[in-house]
Amino acid sequence: MFTSILVGVDRSQHAKVALSQAVDIARTQKATLTVLVAYSTMMPWGPVAPLPQSAVDEFVAGVRADAQAIADEAKSAIPAEVNSEVLVVDASPAEAILDRATAGHHDLIVVGSRGRGDAGSFLLGSVSHAVLSRSRVPVLIVHVPSVEAAP
Repeated sequence: MFTSILVGVDRSQHAKVALSQAVDIARTQKATLTVLVAYSTMMPWGPVAPLPQSAVDEFVAGVRADAQAIADEAKSAIPAEVNSEVLVVDASPAEAILDRATAGHHDLIVVGSRGRGDAGSFLLGSVSHAVLSRSRVPVLIVHVPSVEAAP
């Protein structure tokens, strides 16, 4: 029986389904649910040219606002009877999930998977693989088959 569930979300369909699964488990097990939105304010480009501080500030504010919007969407998807909290943190998603799982004493982690496979995950990185390989608690990876994979 799970008592404290952590789910990492972003704007992907996989994350929405993972949140739905986490809500169902929390509801049926009367567990608490923590939703985690992780974002990074690291500039996606290297030091090409010095940017004015206003451009950096605008970028950071936009990223934070987007993360908060994701958190607000997640919060609205959680029924009132589920004891929950939604956290927004500036950190890489896998690290944020693993750190929060330890700090919050969660006994289940739920994450979505884009289903890129081993080669795609190696080249592009995979939050679900990183969490699964390093977690000390059970991890539920929710996969939504792509439309192309349907018969």
